[in-house]
Amino acid sequence: MKTQRILGILWLALFSFILVLWLWQAIEKAESSGLYRVFISPAFLFGAIASFFLFLGARWARISVGIIALLIVALVILENDNHWARWPDACLGIFALASAITLLFPRRKAVA
Repeated sequence: MKTQRILGILWLALFSFILVLWLWQAIEKAESSGLYRVFISPAFLFGAIASFFLFLGARWARISVGIIALLIVALVILENDNHWARWPDACLGIFALASAITLLFPRRKAVA
């Protein structure tokens, strides 16, 4: 339960930061936003909401954030297929993989 709360806080901070950064870049037209941002932004918004409920201990939120973490792992792998992974992307991918494993495959079984 403590691990779930910590992951909820970390994912909420990460999703919120990414969404605010992308919104700021769209307003400032800082860089050309890729088409993938249009499709992944609703998933990140849902992830921010689910990570809040993950902090509260909801089971559906654990599964949802775990699936979104697997989506992030897939995006990191697809984004870095032609060259070596940059270290921020690699750290994000490792964090997403570790949290997906932690959230989707809990060590303890539920007590009846």
